[in-house]
Amino acid sequence: MESKLVKFLHKDIEQPSGQQRLTPLLLSDSKGNHLKLSGCSKVEHDILIRGRGGRRIIDLDQLQKHVSEITMHTALCSEAQMCALVNRPVVKLVAEKQRLGLASIMQAECQGCGQLFQLSTSKKTTSSSGLKRYDINLRAVWGSMVTGSGLSHLSECLGTMGVPSMSQPTFTAIEQEIGNWWYSVLKEDMFAAGAEEKRLAEERNNYHQGVPAITVVCDGGWSKRSHKHSYNALGGVGIIIGQVTRKLLHIGIRNKYCYTCSLAESRQKDPGQHECFKNWDESSQAMEADVIVEGFMNAEKDHGVRYMRLVADGDSSVYARIQKTVPIWGPHVTKLECANHACKCLRSSLEKLVDRLPKLKGRGKLTLATRIRIVSAVRCAIRMRSSEENRSLACKKLVHDIKNCIYHVFGDHTRCPEFCKKSSGEIPSTESSPTSTCEDEQSESVISVVGDQQDFWTDGSSLKDQEDSRLAVPGRGLSAADKEIINEVCQLLNRIASKAERLLGNFTTNLAEAWMNIRAKFDGGKFFNRCSRGSWHCRCYGGALRQIWEPSGHLWYGQREKRLQLQRLLSARPVQKAKRWKRRMIGRKQSDSTKARQEYGTDVIEVVADYSSHQLSILKAKFDKDFVQLSKERVKEICEATIDQSDSDIWHDERRKRLTSSNFGDIMARNSKIAVTTFIKRLLYSTFKGNRFTKIGLAAEKATVSEYCAKKATDGDPVTVEHTGLQILHSHPFLAASTDGIVSSLASGEKGLLEVKNVLMNKQLTFLEAVKSVSNFCLIQSSRNQLVLKRNHKFYYQVQGQLNVFDMKWLDFVVRSSSPHQLHIERIVVDKNLWVTKMLPKLTPFYYPCLLPELCAPRYGRSPGIREPGVWYLQKDTKPKQESCKLSCSGTKPQTTTRSTNRATRQRFVGREISHKWIVDESSDNCKWYHGSVLDVTSGLDGNPDAVYDIYYHSEDETYSINHLVQDFKEDSVKFIDA
Repeated sequence: MESKLVKFLHKDIEQPSGQQRLTPLLLSDSKGNHLKLSGCSKVEHDILIRGRGGRRIIDLDQLQKHVSEITMHTALCSEAQMCALVNRPVVKLVAEKQRLGLASIMQAECQGCGQLFQLSTSKKTTSSSGLKRYDINLRAVWGSMVTGSGLSHLSECLGTMGVPSMSQPTFTAIEQEIGNWWYSVLKEDMFAAGAEEKRLAEERNNYHQGVPAITVVCDGGWSKRSHKHSYNALGGVGIIIGQVTRKLLHIGIRNKYCYTCSLAESRQKDPGQHECFKNWDESSQAMEADVIVEGFMNAEKDHGVRYMRLVADGDSSVYARIQKTVPIWGPHVTKLECANHACKCLRSSLEKLVDRLPKLKGRGKLTLATRIRIVSAVRCAIRMRSSEENRSLACKKLVHDIKNCIYHVFGDHTRCPEFCKKSSGEIPSTESSPTSTCEDEQSESVISVVGDQQDFWTDGSSLKDQEDSRLAVPGRGLSAADKEIINEVCQLLNRIASKAERLLGNFTTNLAEAWMNIRAKFDGGKFFNRCSRGSWHCRCYGGALRQIWEPSGHLWYGQREKRLQLQRLLSARPVQKAKRWKRRMIGRKQSDSTKARQEYGTDVIEVVADYSSHQLSILKAKFDKDFVQLSKERVKEICEATIDQSDSDIWHDERRKRLTSSNFGDIMARNSKIAVTTFIKRLLYSTFKGNRFTKIGLAAEKATVSEYCAKKATDGDPVTVEHTGLQILHSHPFLAASTDGIVSSLASGEKGLLEVKNVLMNKQLTFLEAVKSVSNFCLIQSSRNQLVLKRNHKFYYQVQGQLNVFDMKWLDFVVRSSSPHQLHIERIVVDKNLWVTKMLPKLTPFYYPCLLPELCAPRYGRSPGIREPGVWYLQKDTKPKQESCKLSCSGTKPQTTTRSTNRATRQRFVGREISHKWIVDESSDNCKWYHGSVLDVTSGLDGNPDAVYDIYYHSEDETYSINHLVQDFKEDSVKFIDA
């Protein structure tokens, strides 16, 4: 092998015909540490370079300079001539005096007179910082930066060739100098581009409040790929490009990490004076919005213009931040939606739809070809309507066209626009037809895994795909499955249609996307961490200059291998693993926070004008008619179809449109003056899928039902439990309830309901201990030392809701704990008075002004957010309806006695056992003391004179709302009996 390599290196190079043959000055090959030099006499001389080996890169100009110098000396030196006569080497390379990166300073010695010569392989160049750097080092670092490489790649390449590389500090210093020089040139170019945009705006007479107004394209990116879930990159960049000049106007870079500061912090030392590149402490999602807002804030100062029209995608909170932050003209900025991003989001939503509802897949349904065709139809409609001159009319047509796409794709062309080719007789190919594709589930699963992100950009977006989407599919009638698909897809299309005004113009962010593609080449395709020092900043500046300029004409390999081995050794240690895991979790927690998701991604804040009150009323009425008001037959069908409850998709869909009994207690306890945004989010947009305790509770539910049946059989009342689904109240169809079963008594034949609660799963307490120590425990101890369900607890309102929705007379409320094992069964009877006088009057005003507007016209994720209805319920002061056989025949309502004593104010009553004095007969002034428990304060503060309390009197069947308890206490009509 060695002999073949030597023959290859000594192979003669043929000179092209017609050219003078050049005499070789220096041809070299490597063998050990010897260099073989061939001179004009063809006599080879061996010269030893002590302690060095390999190859060097030599500047030809420098080589010519040194050869000329040595030649002149040997021509005049008589001793050198004598050496040549006896066939001795005239000049010998005696040492490599110094190596500075890729540059070397060698020392040659005349063998005749002993004179020394300094041979430099590269000339020096003055860098941007004023330092003199070797030209070869500058070019090597420059080349590494523009190709997305770093010192490791450079060293591996040079090491394989036997050429020494440079040190990390040298590479970093040169990289920073190049970055500074790039940035200085870039600033000049951005100022020039801004001046050109200003001039063109003035020529178009385009002003806003006397200031030239222009249209800009904005976008942002990160230093690493997020894959739609891990938004924890250390670096981010945002750009603003003028739409007319297509040149960069602003670039901003954010970095969350500085190696010097981090190292000093880990060593608990002062980092000292250094250039710190860390300029960001918030979430990575917020980087893009911050950079773009910074550019808008400086637009007038830097360029003398205002960015009044913004072309951007919809996955960032940029627009909302601009309207909120930029003074004077920020609220007047108009956003123009990127048509490509809108269609990409539609395609992504369609993929999620078929993943969530697999029954929509298959032949004749939402196949891959059908999904692509829907996206193509929307993209085609945007392109067609953008060419029309009458903007207001085109906007209305575009809204209609987008909503009609699903009907067009499924062959219903009765509402198709004029550019639908239904009359031309052309039939699309089978590849685009939703009825003729032979796609199966296996092929779809493969396609969804391979290249799904790239397909979102390419599938259905080309002009050919858009033209194919205009072709008509023959009508075949809409089946029940088609109608279900249309209902689901229409919800997605409505979101696109709401942006119709901003989609007109067929705008795209292709300018920004092209720059992001170039920038990704500079940082190595987002595969390497460039954020430790200033490399991330420098490469972003280089990517910006790359649009202006066209391209023109580390350690040794062994050390690199040792470093890799050391890294593998350290990565196997448990301490290092734990630290890495902790860092990853911290970054993931930041990227998954609600605030961070609102800055970028699917949950980003979007600025969309709200409907007028009249339009909203129409939407509410339509939603109520189409989705809430149901026939008795449909109610029965839903109940039978949702018998699996949480395992049923229909159960989840129908619950979301209504108030269910599990939420009745929260609504009843809610102060109507408090904002409802958080509560609406929890009802409609909660991502909670259960925790360890809820999973344990669901798993133990079946065992609890079995124990309940065994207990009832032991007590002489055997029962059976039948599963049931979601029951909708026909008289008030916005209310629904689910229960754990319908109980049938085998002895009496009566039917009731069953509700099971597995509690205290993380506490080793008995029920009596929990009553005293757990404040929100559902049970309370009565005066007869019996455990009963609190009449003000949310479980009680849930139970009453279930009884009234199912129209049952009683419900067995079962509470079970496992450590220690206990089972409590309480039969609760229906309370029609509570349902009619308290629950319905509060549930109804919550649903219609609070929940229904968000159901029919969602504002979640849009600025300014979910609608606030104000005070949605006015609570009336109610006095106790204390009428029983213990009262006098006059039937008068109880009144308190009036005795005047000075008692302390701000006395706490909640949770206390009291004795309350009531007048039962006004004519005879007959009074009686009633024992009771103060359960809760429903209005005001505990101890305030205007506080309203919920009190359960032990001799009565229901709780009472008392608004004069504090006054009675001051007048000695209330005593504490638990002291």
